[in-house]
Amino acid sequence: MKVGSLASLRHGSKKVLVVGLAAALVAGACSQSADVTADQLEDAIQRQGLAFDSGSIPPELVLQLADHRVVLLGETHHLREHWEFVALLMAALHDHGFRQVLVERPQMNDWLIDDYVLGGQLVPDWEPPPYFDRRFTAIRALNAALPDDEKIHVRSIDANEDYAGGATDFQVLFDMLLAALGPAEGIDVTLPSDYPDLTPDRQRETMSSLEADLKAKQSQLVEHWGSKRFDQIAEMASVETTSIDIRETRREDDESAARAREDLIKLLADKRISEHPSGTVINIGAHHAQKSHLMGTDQEWMGDYLAHGSPVADGSVFVIGFTSARTELEPGAGGTPFDIRDTSPDNEILRVMAETWPGEAVFLPLDDSLFAERTVAYNSEEVIYVTRLHDQFDALIQYGLSHRMPID
Repeated sequence: MKVGSLASLRHGSKKVLVVGLAAALVAGACSQSADVTADQLEDAIQRQGLAFDSGSIPPELVLQLADHRVVLLGETHHLREHWEFVALLMAALHDHGFRQVLVERPQMNDWLIDDYVLGGQLVPDWEPPPYFDRRFTAIRALNAALPDDEKIHVRSIDANEDYAGGATDFQVLFDMLLAALGPAEGIDVTLPSDYPDLTPDRQRETMSSLEADLKAKQSQLVEHWGSKRFDQIAEMASVETTSIDIRETRREDDESAARAREDLIKLLADKRISEHPSGTVINIGAHHAQKSHLMGTDQEWMGDYLAHGSPVADGSVFVIGFTSARTELEPGAGGTPFDIRDTSPDNEILRVMAETWPGEAVFLPLDDSLFAERTVAYNSEEVIYVTRLHDQFDALIQYGLSHRMPID
């Protein structure tokens, strides 16, 4: 697959309490006040919400998701309870044919993460960093008990951004994969040792030469590596070519670079879903997951695309927005402790969920007319939006208490 350089807008980080208006509001309903009261929210939450132990997945929730081709999880990043939930959800959905999780990680990590959860066949002596242990060990353990054709894959669908290692990590991971696959006699497929230090133009020249080399030697390399591994190497090269443009553009135009990133994510998601038509879970930030524009800059986010435009997903998508009533920090984690009640008005939906079932995890479907036809207040990163919330998500899950893990 050739992934081209496209344009994208990055959602800004807002850390002040403001009142925003969603583009999803009914035409003419330009009021900054939600038309649903706290009492009405509490009534709907008690009628439709499902409180559950965060160490288990309610069967009712699983059945609601199982018939969809894609389950899209819009997370708050780095919450330990969330990754525990993802592993439990994959175990439950496995019986319904789901076989892969797509994660918001640089594509250059794709082969290594997948190899790790499959048992580390390519690099069995490799020592995984804490990041892998915190997020993927439970899926690796689940796979250990499954036959090869039923194992769960974990795949990466993001650009190789500078803040995630950029060209330096790309070279390390590319060379690492080539070493694991073994040299092909008479065929040299390598990157120059100074690749990370080259100018963007020189990096593009290098990747163009590499892609041409791969194409010219495709039949020999497929014979040596197999078609799956050749495609993996070719995709790494293609995504890195696009990532060079994203990294360079971000230095001058952050919004355009982020739009390119979002379009790359969509292309990779479509490709992965088509490879596993029986069922895919996608775990990504809540801004990316929204079905219509509300949070962040004005662009078509991945949730919007998968729900309304993707020929692969074909509309068979269930989108869940994840939040936490309270968040504490684990040792080494950044940020500050968080309590939804500190920055929410009385009729904000997440606050009402937290006060209706204090300390408990809650699953709340949003198909009630209250959420589909009327506007509610929604707190996202201390920004209060007023919206018909069903336009953004099909359901919410709120953890009563979560713990933020270190990023690395």
